[in-house]
Amino acid sequence: MNLEQSEAIRAYINKEKSEQYYEEAFAKYAAAGVDQFQWHWSWWAMFGGIFYLLYRKLYLEALVYFLLFAIVGMIPFMGLIMWVASGGILPYFVYKRYKKTLAQVEENLSTKEEQLQALRTVGGVNQWAIWLAIVIHVIAWAGFIYTSIMIASLSPGIQHFGG
Repeated sequence: MNLEQSEAIRAYINKEKSEQYYEEAFAKYAAAGVDQFQWHWSWWAMFGGIFYLLYRKLYLEALVYFLLFAIVGMIPFMGLIMWVASGGILPYFVYKRYKKTLAQVEENLSTKEEQLQALRTVGGVNQWAIWLAIVIHVIAWAGFIYTSIMIASLSPGIQHFGG
């Protein structure tokens, strides 16, 4: 039994306010019946990067992204280029995972209800990824501010405001 495309996408995305975005993106990726990469912008993917992938339950992709960013980020300006490019590239990985999951679900489960539930379970989101992003960013900014204050206080040749 094949599910209706929009119904399957909605079940997999499992986040009402994101459904239309992903329906448009997935249609673009499957234009003319051929799966292919197309640029489809996501601010969340650009600013979120690894957290976007974790949020969308793409754990292996998140690990590869992290390792690639760690290596490429050492090359001047390449980290910035990769960061910006993430906004147009990372949503495609959600699509690839969706297609793989859909094929497995349709092959192994016979009823529509079972298929939709499996898509919701495998797809959907991890709310903890947002909290993880917030905690890591707060710690990083606190460390940056603390380090800046310590360097400024230990540098005798630097003129401080008000003194």
